[in-house]
Amino acid sequence: MVSFQMEEILLKYQLALTRLFKPKKYALYRTTPLRYIFLHLFILSALLAAPAASQFFQSMTSLSQLIADKSEAIPDFTIKNAKLSLPQHQDTVIHLNNGTVTFTEQSSGLSSDQFTFSKEHIMIKGIDPISYHNFSTITDRESMLETLTTFSSSIYFYFGLITVALILIQLFIILIKLASISLVAHLAALVLRKKSRYMNWLKITTFLLTPAVLIQYTGILVPNTLTYPLSWCIIILLTCLAIYHLPVIKKARQTN
Repeated sequence: MVSFQMEEILLKYQLALTRLFKPKKYALYRTTPLRYIFLHLFILSALLAAPAASQFFQSMTSLSQLIADKSEAIPDFTIKNAKLSLPQHQDTVIHLNNGTVTFTEQSSGLSSDQFTFSKEHIMIKGIDPISYHNFSTITDRESMLETLTTFSSSIYFYFGLITVALILIQLFIILIKLASISLVAHLAALVLRKKSRYMNWLKITTFLLTPAVLIQYTGILVPNTLTYPLSWCIIILLTCLAIYHLPVIKKARQTN
């Protein structure tokens, strides 16, 4: 019974997706049940979050290897006033299977780094730098090994936590974009005397965002400055097509 319901949901969801190729039927998205809207928003958010989540998992894997196999290569550093100091001020680069880990008194490390312990920050590839103020338990080599050992023992928990956070961030960004585009489209449709409701536009725009999100996803995998403006061009084009195919408001008949 459950599998039958899942198949039915997937089938109807697939039908909603194929409607993207039929601009004349964009207005029918207003009849799409909310569960398919939420499902689609989650899929779009998960797709955009996937590269960062994958990069984080690779970094966590490198961390586990660092602790298990290369701990003796970690230099005898100290951290005072949230600043790292190395013995004889010499950088240390540790080579791992998925990249490198660098300890340096400079502001940045190597492009191949999964982790960089710089002068004032810990840098994890794909994530914003984190100040040593946030790691008050790490003051030297021994305390770092102890902290990272505890952290790596719960790697899947932290991976799940970070993945959920990344998806929620992307969902929040998509919702802001969704609300803004829907409002502009609704106002434009009213100016052009088309039958329009803002709530219907929220449903329509949810699916019209799909090609733009796919382009953004491609831009994350293969960085290209053209992907972002191209995604907006596609959103504008599809929105214009949707407005064009909305029914016109009929003029009220005048009675003598």
